[in-house]
Amino acid sequence: MTTKSALNTARTSVRRGRFSGTNANSHLRPTHLRNLQVISLPIGYHLRLQELVKSFTDGLLSCKPALPGLDSSVVIAPRRLHITLGVMALEDPLASSNKTLANALALLSTLRPRVMEILNGHCLCIPLVEMNIMKPHRGDAENAHVLWFGPSLNTEDGQRLKTVSDFVNKAFRDAGFILDRRPLKLHCTILNTSHRKPHGQPFSYKAILASPTIRKFIRTPSEEHDIRDPVKVEFGTWSVDEIQICKMGSYGQEGEYVSCGNCSLAS
Repeated sequence: MTTKSALNTARTSVRRGRFSGTNANSHLRPTHLRNLQVISLPIGYHLRLQELVKSFTDGLLSCKPALPGLDSSVVIAPRRLHITLGVMALEDPLASSNKTLANALALLSTLRPRVMEILNGHCLCIPLVEMNIMKPHRGDAENAHVLWFGPSLNTEDGQRLKTVSDFVNKAFRDAGFILDRRPLKLHCTILNTSHRKPHGQPFSYKAILASPTIRKFIRTPSEEHDIRDPVKVEFGTWSVDEIQICKMGSYGQEGEYVSCGNCSLAS
């Protein structure tokens, strides 16, 4: 089957409700979507991961004296942990545009054979073994706004993750769904000050690295660490069951992003 034929078949399945990724329990429907959608690899459903991350963030919040700039408003709920493969601004299906949810789901479904070929019988896994911050204001680690956990690409799991992620991202860029041309930064956000009210106050990454909490998770001796480099940590390796398209800012029953559709990675 050609790519065009596969897309047409998948679009028909989506319209008729047969696409396996459609969430029948979701309140979201294509006719209601005019805003941002996220292509993601969700891992927040792993209960042990939720426990580990909550232990880490609770430890930071309980430090005495309080760590500069840290409070509960900047903490991302562990159930929402995911890696973003791209952000799309989708249109109403009645608009004169091909950038609709149905077409995005149709494209995602056509990518599965190649994704499974890349995996070659292996699970898609995310090893959370590095921690760092996004580039802080003026390069000052006292003015951090985003802290993340992420994979090392120097492992087989990391390389498979990168290959699959780059493939999916490129397919959606080539189809005009993703406009951001920057290389992917594979990470799970743990702290983000954009959720703070009032917005804008940074936190101190140096204080986090010096806190007692970090010692339980860190594998990089502090005296040997260059603060510009990722810190080696151990938060486990987690399997990914599906690639999802989710509505940005949505909340499901457990606080997760609501899936509008998915591509299963089950063998």
